[in-house]
Amino acid sequence: MKLALIGLALSAALVAAAPSVGAGTPIVARALGVGTVKTPFTVKAKPGSMIVDSITIKPGGNFGWHTHGSAVAVVITGGTLTVFDPSVSNCAPFKVSKGQSFVEPAGHLHLARNDGAKPVTLYAIYLGVPKGVQPNIPGTQPSGCNA
Repeated sequence: MKLALIGLALSAALVAAAPSVGAGTPIVARALGVGTVKTPFTVKAKPGSMIVDSITIKPGGNFGWHTHGSAVAVVITGGTLTVFDPSVSNCAPFKVSKGQSFVEPAGHLHLARNDGAKPVTLYAIYLGVPKGVQPNIPGTQPSGCNA
């Protein structure tokens, strides 16, 4: 009899608690950065680590010439980044500002720096860094690129 009363009390408690458990939103999402992509792209990601970095580049700071161990998607959340890419306009610099984004394939050589007076903030999402491979790999300035 005591077991039946305990079961009944537990059932009543669960029924009473059910509306309060389901009252809140079950999923809450907050966009950390939103950027517009100007050209369509296809990403080939390999199995590996997914990494999300929040990066700040002080005025005058730069990444140096480098590649990535995986494809990387970048969203600029503040400031303007100057990018040098030997495969774009003969390495002429182009600017990527707050609210813009871009995607780089794995192994793609480039340089990015902050030529502005304010910090550049961005999110970089590395899409499948293979085990034992670094997300950022130093490279050598290609001929014809004057960065």
